[in-house]
Amino acid sequence: MKQIHRSAKITFAHINDTHSHFEPSTIALQIPSPSSGSTMSVFASCGGFARVSTAVREAKKQAMMHGREFMFVHAGDCFQGTLFFSLYKGTANATLLNAIGIDAMALGNHELDMGNQVVADFMDLANFPLLAGNWDLSNENKDKANPLSLKPNVMAYDSEHEHAKYLVKDVDGEPVAVFGLAIENMAGIANPDPDTHFLNVTAVAQNTVAAIKRAGINKIVVLSHLGYERDLELASQVDGVGAIIGGHTHTMQGDFSNIGFSVGDEYAVQINGTYVVQAGCNALALGQLELDFNADGTVARAAGRNQLLLGRQFTVDASRSEHLDDSTHQVVKDYLSAQGNVCFCVKDPQIENVLNQDYRPAVRELQTQQVAVLTESLRHIRVPDHKGPSQIAPLVVDSFVWSSRQRGHAVDFGIHNAGGVRASLHAGPITAADISGRLLPFAIGLMVYEVSGKQLRAALEGAINNAIDNGVEGTGSGSFPYTSRLKYTYRCCAAEGQRIEVLKLYRNGVWEDIQDHANYLSVSSGYTATGKEGYGALVNSNIDPIPLNITMADAFEEYARDRGSFGAFEQTMIDFIPCGCEQEHVA
Repeated sequence: MKQIHRSAKITFAHINDTHSHFEPSTIALQIPSPSSGSTMSVFASCGGFARVSTAVREAKKQAMMHGREFMFVHAGDCFQGTLFFSLYKGTANATLLNAIGIDAMALGNHELDMGNQVVADFMDLANFPLLAGNWDLSNENKDKANPLSLKPNVMAYDSEHEHAKYLVKDVDGEPVAVFGLAIENMAGIANPDPDTHFLNVTAVAQNTVAAIKRAGINKIVVLSHLGYERDLELASQVDGVGAIIGGHTHTMQGDFSNIGFSVGDEYAVQINGTYVVQAGCNALALGQLELDFNADGTVARAAGRNQLLLGRQFTVDASRSEHLDDSTHQVVKDYLSAQGNVCFCVKDPQIENVLNQDYRPAVRELQTQQVAVLTESLRHIRVPDHKGPSQIAPLVVDSFVWSSRQRGHAVDFGIHNAGGVRASLHAGPITAADISGRLLPFAIGLMVYEVSGKQLRAALEGAINNAIDNGVEGTGSGSFPYTSRLKYTYRCCAAEGQRIEVLKLYRNGVWEDIQDHANYLSVSSGYTATGKEGYGALVNSNIDPIPLNITMADAFEEYARDRGSFGAFEQTMIDFIPCGCEQEHVA
């Protein structure tokens, strides 16, 4: 008997890349000035989980009033980002995602920064499914303390039937299938356990759509953490998907020029009959996608928008202490009330209560705890420019060396990827919150490892090639290497394999040449030490790295406390000669 399908209407509220931003952020808005005819800058409190919770409840209410089914989804990367993660890892995320009512979540790459164990512990607390349909857990070691493959709320790859596991949402009697996809190069940018691996996104998606249709379901949605451009590409490659709800690239669809921000692609870009959406980052906005499916599974209508979630108080300063006069404040409120891409949103008292009782006290203590004093402002940049290299990254790497030696490891030098350092720092006091919340928010441990001079030379060149796309299709500028007690020259236009021209180690008070066949002891984050993003030459198949059981932030905090006050190093360790600038060193 032929299956009889019906039309279906469903609204998806969606967030992505929240990165533990449970509290609101301060953002600057450009508002038309009533007096001058130009614009004025005002600061607003935006987002946070308490506002997200309120906005989701309202979106669900509106959907139900209009006869629509409703789902609230997260497109991955809830981990990392703030002191809440530094202190509580996945526990706070699971608690608060449960509290705001997530129905399903995609697996992000930052969920796997510290391996499978942290994800497994997170899923023990989560009351929603994790959709990772191209993650093959079939060969996972079942003797692990907490294997993921046994968890019913982890919807990974079905190796027996060769497609993603999927959930089915009942929409007034009509089934809608939802499955998830994660970055296939996960091993290159995160730290999944080696007994689990990620399969080709396109092949899994095609096989899964076919399997879902064989099961009698023709309405399909993908929850993705692939990045915006990859989502658009996937939409062109796979037929039969109604929508891709994505994350990873922090893409904010919509025109926000009315408040001084950029103009992005329109919300719900259509490719090959599939509508692609994404909602920025850091819990600043809520996306709301209205999908009307025809009986045959095609989309009759896709509508919706991203909305920034604002508080009702506006100030003239970023610290939010200097308030506008009453008449100007009212002008700002009136203007914003008329804008469809912002929403005034009160905080959900239940979410505020969870934060106040369980998490904020320890975070506030760190925010006021002074660690050291910076004698000057320290600039951070990934790839050196005309002003030179990063000033803060070499100090971060030096802290790795210092902390390793404090623990009895006679390391010769340290290396760190520029993307692991996230902020410049102003002169003056720095707190523990500045270090673990802003400077080094990725809670990744340090590792000591042995490396030959030849491996080191190849790793430095590989990381820089990756950072500047020199002969390779790189993964981004974050791989650029900064060092301590190690200096080098990189010449972009030299032949491949010969771009590191000078490589010296500072030992016993003098600079000496690194010898290709000599072995050295180095320290890096676990991310770099395990060969991510161009650092593959560091991996020694004979000797495993030694974990120090301290994070990058721990090391820098110890180092800063010991020094008390400090500024930038006088000498730079990097001589970077970009292509086209052979006569002009950037050092």
